[in-house]
Amino acid sequence: MQRHPPNSVSLVLLIIILGSLFTFLCSEVQHMQPQPAPKLALRRLLSEQPELLQRTQSKLSNRVATKTNAWGVALDEQRGFVWVAEPGCEMSPVCQTAFPTTIGKYALSDGSLIANYQEPEGIGPSAYSGPLFIQVSPDGDVWFTEPTNDAIAEFDPDDGRFQQWRTSPGSAPYDLAFDANGNLWFTEITGNNIGFFNTRTHRMTETPLPIADSRPYGITLDHQGRIWFAENRSDEGKIGTFTPTLSGQVSLKEYVITTNAEARPHLITADMQNNIWVSEGFSGNVARFSPTTGKVTQYSVALPCRREYNCTHISGIAADGQNRIWFTDSLNATVGYLIPATSKVHARLIHDASAHPHDGLTVQSNGTLWFTEQYGEQGFGPALLMWPEGTMR
Repeated sequence: MQRHPPNSVSLVLLIIILGSLFTFLCSEVQHMQPQPAPKLALRRLLSEQPELLQRTQSKLSNRVATKTNAWGVALDEQRGFVWVAEPGCEMSPVCQTAFPTTIGKYALSDGSLIANYQEPEGIGPSAYSGPLFIQVSPDGDVWFTEPTNDAIAEFDPDDGRFQQWRTSPGSAPYDLAFDANGNLWFTEITGNNIGFFNTRTHRMTETPLPIADSRPYGITLDHQGRIWFAENRSDEGKIGTFTPTLSGQVSLKEYVITTNAEARPHLITADMQNNIWVSEGFSGNVARFSPTTGKVTQYSVALPCRREYNCTHISGIAADGQNRIWFTDSLNATVGYLIPATSKVHARLIHDASAHPHDGLTVQSNGTLWFTEQYGEQGFGPALLMWPEGTMR
C-alpha cells in the first residue's frame, strides 16, 4: 500500500493543538504556585476611599458630638478622614485610673461621624487606656499615645486591630510626630524623655532631657526635617530640637524662649518660613523663635477674660499655608489666628465659656480648620468642629 505524506493543513492544526495544550498546562502550574501578598499601599488604595471618589468638602461649618471628651485630632487628607483621640478623662497629666476608651473616625467632607472604635479590654500589661494625641501614618494606620498606662499604640482601620508597646514605667508619653523615614518621635511628660519608636522593627529608644522635670509636652517636625519640642516646666520656658536618626540616638539642644513663669510652653509648630511657634499657656501669648537668628518674639493673643480668675490658657497652635498662626484658648473658650506681619489678632469667643477648646487643633491644606471641644457647649457635649476657609475673617 502506498503511503501519502501528511498535508500541510494537518501539520498546522497539530501544532496549534499542541501549543494550546502547553499554554494551558503552564497556566495551571502557575496558578498552583503561592502568590505574593499585595503590598500595603495597594491594599490601602482598595480598602480606603481614593481622593477622586471623596465627596466634595462642605463650605458650611459643622459641630459633631464625640462619644467622650475629645483631645487630639489628626487628618488623613489622602483617604478623606478625620481621626479624634478621646481619653475619657481630664488628663492631669494622666487619668486617675487606666480604662479603655475610643478612637473616633469622621468624614473630611463634612465632619460627620463614620465610626467609633473601642479599645480592647485588658488586664495588667495588656490593658489599654485613653488615647491622648494622635497621628496618621503614610499607609493610613492610626497611632496614638496612652499616658495613663505608659504605651504607644496603633490602630489598623482595615481589620480593626489594636496593638500597643510599653514605654518606661511612669513615663506618660504625650504628643507624637512622624519623621521623614516613618519613625515616631514622642514626648514623655513625667518620664522627662524624648522617645523614638521604629514602626517596622518596634524598637524603642528613650533619650533623657538634660534637666530633671522639664516636662516635655508638644512635639513637631519642621520643613527641614528637624524635630522640635516644648518643655512645660514653670520656672523657665524652653524649647528643644534635634536631628532625627535611624537609630533613635540623638543629641538635644535647648533654647530659652521666656522667663515668664506663667508661660509654661505647651504645643509647638513650624510656619512656612520654618519659624518655630509655641503656645504659652497662662501668659496669654504665642512665641515665635527664629532658628536662623535665635530671636524670640512674643505676641499677646488672648481676648479680655470672661472669668475673674484663671481665665486664659493658650493651648493648641497650628500654622496654615497663608502663614496665619491659629490658636485655642481653652480657659477663655476662644479660637483665633494671628497675622505675624501686622501683629493683628482675629479671634472668636465660643458661645459657652465652658466648651474648653484645648490641644486638638489642626489646619487642612485648603485652609479648613479642625478643632475639638473637650467639654462642648452646654446641652451638646464634647465635639469635633469644622470651620471651612472664610468662616472667620
